Amino acid sequence: MALTTILVGCDLSPASDVALDRAVAIAAQHGAGIVLVHAQAEEDAPHAAIDPATLQQLGEVSAAVRAADAVALADRMAQVEARGVAVELISRIGPPDEVLAHASVERAAGMIVIGSHGHTGIARMLLGSVASSTIRHATCDVLVCRGPATRTPFQRPLVATDFSAVAAKVLEHTALVSVPGAPFDVVHAWQLPTGSWGATLMGQARFPWSTVRDAVLASARSLADRLVADHQDLGHPLHVELVQGPPSSVITHAAERAGNDLIAVGAHGRRGVRRLLLGSVAESTIRHSPCSVLVVHGDPQS
Repeated sequence: MALTTILVGCDLSPASDVALDRAVAIAAQHGAGIVLVHAQAEEDAPHAAIDPATLQQLGEVSAAVRAADAVALADRMAQVEARGVAVELISRIGPPDEVLAHASVERAAGMIVIGSHGHTGIARMLLGSVASSTIRHATCDVLVCRGPATRTPFQRPLVATDFSAVAAKVLEHTALVSVPGAPFDVVHAWQLPTGSWGATLMGQARFPWSTVRDAVLASARSLADRLVADHQDLGHPLHVELVQGPPSSVITHAAERAGNDLIAVGAHGRRGVRRLLLGSVAESTIRHSPCSVLVVHGDPQS
């Protein structure tokens, strides 16, 4: 996969500026272009109880805000161009998640980049409340940025893996947003099969849960070794850690402990506008991650 077009949700908040800085750094690394996407809220329909004078005042305020937004958007476009990256603007009326998803299809974008939260107001988009919704609507990768503004690709990613085909795709796509040669921390959360602990608690003392545990770990280690061997040409050294526990907790705690600046996860399931049902692991990671999150979609039937 080659990144040629990156969409950036821009609500003119500090969080969206963080997303723009990161997106421009990634675009510069790949020679890609940036498309700024600004979603404008639909004007509320006039209410019969509001007098004409008040309606006129509201209209004047709305026009002033739109004019201020236009100036701010032009300023951000100039900043992107000054960094040697081509940029264009899409400004449309509608829900931000839908505007972003539709624009990404029109521009055949490889990635949507958004901030983790924003602010509301006339012609503003609330990124915080629509981050998960954007990922549900999108058919391409979505990068949700958190943390301080940084003008470099990611330097210490954590990649969550379940050793599936989607997880292998996550590794490859993480390389696209990382500095060349950056080491990848890879974490696999393993758990005992349902019932193995329960059998012991129910008095079946001879239940060989330790044997089951050893077998699960041995299988995971074998898959981890194969993962490393299969990605020797990735250009990023892999350090795989096997941790027992619920995946979402294992992933976020590992990132907090190691100080990773990115968590990359896969989303399984059917894709399509309004149809994507993210796995609980991806949903929880987005909510609780201490850093930016890259969500990579699997194939529609994966």
